[in-house]
Amino acid sequence: MAEQSDPRGPGYWCIPPVTYPDDEWLSQSDAARELGISRLRVVGRIFSGHLASARSRRGESGVTRASVAKDREWLATASRRAKFFRAFADLFLWWL
Repeated sequence: MAEQSDPRGPGYWCIPPVTYPDDEWLSQSDAARELGISRLRVVGRIFSGHLASARSRRGESGVTRASVAKDREWLATASRRAKFFRAFADLFLWWL
């Protein structure tokens, strides 16, 4: 299988979004509203791998509904300590 070149250049580490049907896709703004966090934090969770990047059939960027439901459940059940360590680990991995 031929390897495709990335238009953003070599070393781009983000997993490219997959196209999903509209009933399985949420915009980043809608995901932020549903999770009760800012849109910037949604982008951070996408880069950290906690939310799955998705693209609508129209080419709009967003996340999957399944990943939002999973993250919402984690936010509701995680202790403050778990939230702190998750945030610390995410920041540490971004600096590497």
